[in-house]
Amino acid sequence: MNQQISAECLPIGSSAADRLRISGLPATAIGKRANIEIKLEVETRRSRGVNADKSLHKQTLVLTQTSFELPLPASVRSAYCYESPALRVAIKLHLKIDDGILFDTKLVTEIARPLPRPPAPSVDAAKLIEPADKFDFSANLKAIPPHNRLIVLALSALAVVLIGVNSLLGVHDQFTANTAVYWYDHSGSDGDSESPMLKSLIGSGGLGLAVWFAIRRQFRRYMQIQLRPGVKFPRRGQRLLARDLIHGSARVPLEKATLRVVAVNDEKGQYKDGSGTKERTVSFTTPVRGVLIYEQFLPYLPARTPVETYLEGELDFALVFDHLYPPVKPCNSHGIDLRWEVQLLHPLFVDQELGCTTDGLVFDDFQPPP
Repeated sequence: MNQQISAECLPIGSSAADRLRISGLPATAIGKRANIEIKLEVETRRSRGVNADKSLHKQTLVLTQTSFELPLPASVRSAYCYESPALRVAIKLHLKIDDGILFDTKLVTEIARPLPRPPAPSVDAAKLIEPADKFDFSANLKAIPPHNRLIVLALSALAVVLIGVNSLLGVHDQFTANTAVYWYDHSGSDGDSESPMLKSLIGSGGLGLAVWFAIRRQFRRYMQIQLRPGVKFPRRGQRLLARDLIHGSARVPLEKATLRVVAVNDEKGQYKDGSGTKERTVSFTTPVRGVLIYEQFLPYLPARTPVETYLEGELDFALVFDHLYPPVKPCNSHGIDLRWEVQLLHPLFVDQELGCTTDGLVFDDFQPPP
């Protein structure tokens, strides 16, 4: 049956936005049982994109007319539509009418439910949430505790040895018959010809990156800093005192540090890469909108002195509620996410970053005023 139906609800934020009107049903459907399902569907808009969906509401009823209204379920009231070059988030109504002997009538339509957002402040969201971290290796090595210093030196020595041995294996196997290689053969899992030296180079790069991240974790031990227990995402109109957000101190004096609190929206999705036995699913997270919530320059912090005693002012989340989107995700790998974090930035030492929970977030706080 080529039948067009519609499902409409009033704009988000309006006084009657909790009603869903379904219309355009065929007259032959009257008296028939119908199964209604509302889904949140995310389309990844790129080559070989992987999509995802989640059922938000299901119910069964007997149709008494060609149009009717339903209370909008709570699970749908906290969802919205979103569209960008990379991602499309839609809310779809699936209606199955029990009217056939072999095949039942199945109708699908979208529920238009956008969440209007004014343009976010002109900032690079990726750089806001992941600022460039330039630091001095020697100064960081001296600032951390002795046992962490030994770990860094051991990691560095281990990386040099393993990367050196791995490189020699790659060179040897490159110029050796496939039957006499030590580690890297001349073909891939699908039988195509591959270079042992290239395999070795990729392996060394991965090993070096892993060691580098491990060393950076050790370098952060020049101070102990953490969120205070019980910190939650505030409601609209609430403010957090900056000194009530974190607790911590450094082993060494800190000069010209900056404490920031930032928030961003992430677009999340997946796509397929490679082919045959090398096909894999790649997940991506792209910051697209960001706001600076709080920033304070700290000219000098004495060693072993609580950082919070130097913090002034309050955190106002109005920019978050007005310019960013609340999370809408059918699963952890797809949709629109919201994250915020505390950053302690320093020109000499490795930056400190504390991810904050979104527990306490309420969708209604992101709705425009009626």
